[in-house]
Amino acid sequence: MSGRRTYVVVGATGRTGRAVERHLTSQGHDVRAVARSRGVGVDDAVALEGAFEHADGAFVLVPFDLAGGDLHAREEAIGQRLERAVRRSGVRRVVLLSGLNAHLRSGTTLGAALMEERLRACSVPELIVLRAGWFMENYTDGLGFLAQAQSTGVFRTPFTARRAMPTVAASDVGQRAAELLTQLHPRLGVHELHGHADLTMTQATAILAQAAGLPDVGYEQLSYDAARASMLASGMPPSFAEAVIETARTFNDGQPWALAPRDDETTTSTSLRDWARAALAGATT
Repeated sequence: MSGRRTYVVVGATGRTGRAVERHLTSQGHDVRAVARSRGVGVDDAVALEGAFEHADGAFVLVPFDLAGGDLHAREEAIGQRLERAVRRSGVRRVVLLSGLNAHLRSGTTLGAALMEERLRACSVPELIVLRAGWFMENYTDGLGFLAQAQSTGVFRTPFTARRAMPTVAASDVGQRAAELLTQLHPRLGVHELHGHADLTMTQATAILAQAAGLPDVGYEQLSYDAARASMLASGMPPSFAEAVIETARTFNDGQPWALAPRDDETTTSTSLRDWARAALAGATT
């Protein structure tokens, strides 16, 4: 994949997609961004297929849509359009962002798991599935660490503190995806990305609290019913709240998320401490 190439980046305005695009353009490649605000949305089948036409490679993900009424039905519709665009274009290399626990085919990674199956059925010549661990951004964007910490002094989620979670930064995922898109002979198949370290929720809370200047924040596991009620009260669609509960349940029950051991390949450079310092610096000022 040497020389100047053209790559499709789905979700180009998201945290991971932005990182993929940044790394590709810094190497002199052309990027066709798929994002509604960039003029090519996943709901526009014609524009989507046009973006994939004659591309050298593509970074693909199934974005979450919190505005949709049914999370998995929405993922199914997006997945079908992406599959059609990949199939019709005949794009040679595809890097799919999936979840570390996608093999469980449940919860918030069900859409990604089904997309894995679709792309395998397309017989993409060079298919790479990047299964990434728990995104650090989930602490702030999804679980509302800062709002909880400032209002109650306690960070509460339905995830147990007795088990450590592979924790990764979106920027590291994007960098790895760009590398896999552009490498001459990458290993095909599933690549796991465990992030910088495995952290319990108690450990993560202490790191986040220190970065935010709120050192006395503690962690508390919510019951599934309490967590569901809290998510619904915040405006989260019921189907997404149920998916989060499903994900928490598989984790709390000890079901395996990572299938490969942590090693140099699955470990990334950005620590939660460094990420939190950048993301939460000055949060309480």
